[in-house]
Amino acid sequence: MICLSIREKGLNNVQDALTKAHFAEIRLDHTDLTREETVNVFRSKKDLIATCRLSQQDVDVCRKRLSWAIMASRTKKSVGKRYLDIEYDAPAEYRDDIIDTARKRGFKIILSYHNHKNTDSYERLCEIYESCRDLGADIIKLITTAQTIHECTRVLRLYKDYKGVPLVAFCMGETASFTRILSLHLGAPFGYVSLTSGAESAAGQYTITEAESFMNKKSYPNKVSGKSLLETVVAPASKSHTQRAILAAAWAKGKTVLYGYTPCADSEAALGVIKDLGVKVKVEKCKFLRQKVEVTSPGIEEINRQLSKADLFSRSAKSLELSVGESGLLGRLLIPSAGHFLSKEGKGVQSVKISGKGSINNRVIFYPATDPFSEIGLSIESNNDKLPAIIRGSMKEGNIQLLGSGGSQLLSGLLMSLPICEKNSTIEVKEPTSTPYVDLTIQTLKDFGVTVTNHDFHEFKIPGKQRYKARPFYPIEGDWSGASMLFVAGAITKGITITNLPVNSKQADEKIIPILRSCGVEINIVEYPKYLVMCGDIPCAFKEDNTKEVILGSKIELIKPKNQLLPFEFDATNAPDLFPSLVVLALNCSGESRIKGIKRLSNKESNRAESLYTEFTKLGADIELDGDWMIVRGKELHGGLCSSHNDHRIAMAIITAALKIKENVYVDDLNCISKSFPDFLKNFK
Repeated sequence: MICLSIREKGLNNVQDALTKAHFAEIRLDHTDLTREETVNVFRSKKDLIATCRLSQQDVDVCRKRLSWAIMASRTKKSVGKRYLDIEYDAPAEYRDDIIDTARKRGFKIILSYHNHKNTDSYERLCEIYESCRDLGADIIKLITTAQTIHECTRVLRLYKDYKGVPLVAFCMGETASFTRILSLHLGAPFGYVSLTSGAESAAGQYTITEAESFMNKKSYPNKVSGKSLLETVVAPASKSHTQRAILAAAWAKGKTVLYGYTPCADSEAALGVIKDLGVKVKVEKCKFLRQKVEVTSPGIEEINRQLSKADLFSRSAKSLELSVGESGLLGRLLIPSAGHFLSKEGKGVQSVKISGKGSINNRVIFYPATDPFSEIGLSIESNNDKLPAIIRGSMKEGNIQLLGSGGSQLLSGLLMSLPICEKNSTIEVKEPTSTPYVDLTIQTLKDFGVTVTNHDFHEFKIPGKQRYKARPFYPIEGDWSGASMLFVAGAITKGITITNLPVNSKQADEKIIPILRSCGVEINIVEYPKYLVMCGDIPCAFKEDNTKEVILGSKIELIKPKNQLLPFEFDATNAPDLFPSLVVLALNCSGESRIKGIKRLSNKESNRAESLYTEFTKLGADIELDGDWMIVRGKELHGGLCSSHNDHRIAMAIITAALKIKENVYVDDLNCISKSFPDFLKNFK
């Protein structure tokens, strides 16, 4: 139930606000109503809460205003439910006197606690709850201010541990707004909303329109329950590998043909970028492998020369803009390489603008703890370390120090751009993370003729004057990230066979195989190739035999589990995209699983720790956060209304979990899946 918190001053404004809600809190400490006006309001037939905060008015004022509201409710016309909200730690004489009077008039008592500075320890929150209960509260209200998801989940844990007196517990703060809606799913009898934006009684409060939308089933048009998994699936192309290969092909002089390409929004954005740079791109269906991409490029040096031709640019056209869509990887790969498009002679391109759309504009692209760009002659102007970013200067080699705790994508961008410089470069990395993705970058560079020396991911030696070499046949690896969710789907249902995945690859999410095996899942892997298949004069696939079936990489068969899945423990710090798949797996294991790497989840398409916790808690999951660990206890889930948070991996996680949920599960938006795996839903029937 939604309770409209009314703070507007004057009778007319209060009465007008009351027409918008069936249940309202009248903030008598703000509304400045006279006695007659207060009586008028509290004779309403609507359900009302009388509140006067001692932090806003002194005891005598609150005693007077609350007494007016209480006395008004004696009239027979007052048929709505009545509540008194009073601080549990208010002066005892005042508190007990007001409560006694209110109870005699039929009021239910809400004893409340507010911490406007921070969030108390869990032990302290329990003490407050128990004090309110012992004082005879009909409803207990515990509100704190939170800065982190850990503080938020600390407060929400109260719903699990206290089932007696009804509880309204959530957190204030812009980063804690999700707790307001989630509290309603956890059992709060009501939650507070404002009339309009700007009229909030506390930071993070939703408007009544927003809250009604969140709670309205019509906002969740996509039913994802009641589906079953296909027996055999072909994994899509890895967008991580695809984007690296597309840029490498564009930097190389000549024609490169990428085989095994499957389109998704992020990969299409990469193709759009190189087209804008004058590179020719041709996408065709391949006889055996879905699609192939022909990339014909003059090479990065010639691209630079063409961009620098003075006659191609007017004074108003000295800036080049490249859009990365919603791809954080593409943005971070491009920013260092953009330095090669800047004119060194004062003619042509003087700045390169890297722009994006949607969620990418809310994500931190740079980590300001270190500035690797000034060392290589570049200056970056950004929106608080977010896109759009404008690159200026003159690209050169350098010795760079980089903080790796924020991820590896910017490091990959530097590794792809520095070999083109005239002289050698060195990158020193403190706290490296996502190291398998760095390996993938180095392998892609090697495939295109570029050499980088890696010293345990802490130091990279990059020779200068290198040139990318075109590849007439270059197979794109299948995607372990998307496939990991399908493997989990098979593990919790009837098994699955997936083809087109590389075995012993550089992709971090291949770790799903040993994790599943540790859970008791039997997995059989058949590696290929055996027979060579030709697409014209170019090899495009390898086959096990001469049948019509074409297999790339491997055929991996996951056998339907005979027993309950065993719980597991895994450090996903270097494989953050695997986290959603692991949470779904853990929800279906027969015990407590532990997944490390929460710190790596905040700067994705959504704050994935928050999104996973919120959406699966709505469905009845038992999830806790402990430092960098997410603790998931397996149990049967129920149906509900979920949000994808415009995050492709959250959407896929909910769809997969719904395979084992008996009741209906609805999701607000599934279009976000097109970012990485547009055909994901086609693997279900």
